[in-house]
Amino acid sequence: MHQSEEEHLIDMINHIAMNNLSVGDELAVAQMIEGHIRKFWPRRMKALLCDYIARDGSELHPAALLAGTRLSEKGA
Repeated sequence: MHQSEEEHLIDMINHIAMNNLSVGDELAVAQMIEGHIRKFWPRRMKALLCDYIARDGSELHPAALLAGTRLSEKGA
């Protein structure tokens, strides 16, 4: 079964969150995710994430949602 680009993006950011839970509390994990996205994700992927969060965001890990919200607020 093929995933949409949005579904793939959701899986990726949730995977990043789950693999970094040892960083600390939710805010620390969110900051790490935000830094990763800023460094490695192209503008198009950041825009897709921000659009998804504006519409729904319900499938994101709480730390991933916080990271995406912080990016959106800063105009990622």
